[in-house]
Amino acid sequence: MYGNEIIIALSISCVILLVWVFKLKNANRAFEKDIAELARELGDAVKRLAELEGQQKSKTFMKVVDLLAAAGVPGLVLLCAMAVSGFTGAAAITVALSSIGGPAGMLGGIGVLVTLGVVIAKYGISDVCSAVVKRILQSKSRDQVIREIDALPRSIPQKFRLKAKAMLNQEGR
Repeated sequence: MYGNEIIIALSISCVILLVWVFKLKNANRAFEKDIAELARELGDAVKRLAELEGQQKSKTFMKVVDLLAAAGVPGLVLLCAMAVSGFTGAAAITVALSSIGGPAGMLGGIGVLVTLGVVIAKYGISDVCSAVVKRILQSKSRDQVIREIDALPRSIPQKFRLKAKAMLNQEGR
């Protein structure tokens, strides 16, 4: 008596398992199609990116680059401050100048950049950097400054951090 019931239960279980396997195979085929489509889209995106990188930059872009290059180091300082600000457009310029200017705000930032340009033009970047590092070491220990350098945001490249540490070690002698 129990033999027929067991056979019926096993048969129903097999049918359920077959249906489940069939559904899984269909789902797998759908995923494979989605993956193939995503791979194709990724390939297209990479090709478009390569084309865009190969194109000549716009005249506006080149004018901005020329203006920043003409400003020299102060232009680079402003650009770095804008990059670290976390903002874009006019807000980035405002925050960058305000940050550079300290309590004097944007006008102070403009003054700092102009003064920085004049001082660097007169004495050179090496002498200015050397003097700044010496002044920092008057109020902070070398280890404290190294910790501050290590704590800088990731947006500041590693080579700049290493250069700052090298200058710190060079001036500490």
